[in-house]
Amino acid sequence: MVSAAARIALPLVVFLVSCAPMALLPLATPLLSITLASRGGDTETSRLIAELEKKQDWSTLKQLAQAHIARRGDDEDWLMVLGYAQARLGEYAPASETFARMVRRSPEEIDGWNMLGEAQRLNGRYAEAAHTLQRATAIDPTSPITRYLLGEALRGDGRLEHAKMAYREALRLEPRFAPAWLGLGTVLVATGPQDELKAVLEQLELLDPALARELARRQAANK
Repeated sequence: MVSAAARIALPLVVFLVSCAPMALLPLATPLLSITLASRGGDTETSRLIAELEKKQDWSTLKQLAQAHIARRGDDEDWLMVLGYAQARLGEYAPASETFARMVRRSPEEIDGWNMLGEAQRLNGRYAEAAHTLQRATAIDPTSPITRYLLGEALRGDGRLEHAKMAYREALRLEPRFAPAWLGLGTVLVATGPQDELKAVLEQLELLDPALARELARRQAANK
């Protein structure tokens, strides 16, 4: 288990690399409240995890996690490392299974629930992902990451009004969380109202011009 001292704040400015469905964000162990490297257990192993993550060498990271689990059994920290590597390799079904093992072992870990829901969503299981993430909101009602991911799952499932509510709650919890502004704006492109969409675009311009351009592209494509 990672100590509370190892926890870090979520980076507020992140960049999307794909949007339909959204790929896992590539910078600074995104979507996690605890760095992936801090789960290594010792300085040398943590440094190795950080190096592999920086290189995006997900195959080697996966093998490293599998070796640790084979020796020690289902340790929640190494299950997180394994599931994250699987997801980055596009192995969404195995990643879902790994994160499910993690939350069974450590049901209070919000990162495990968040990544389980995200892996399910990336595997096209939108309704199941929304159910998982709705459960996660009861575990940590203060997590903007959970609300954002819930919005993504609901949007994928076509429940746009519920997705709006999830994105808005994420932004209430963290007003500078740019991906949630993008998610909200994407729903508004489809549903309106246009004056609110304009306000979202203006906010994104301040927080993350790259995401603002992406939202403008989606708006133009919908005309």
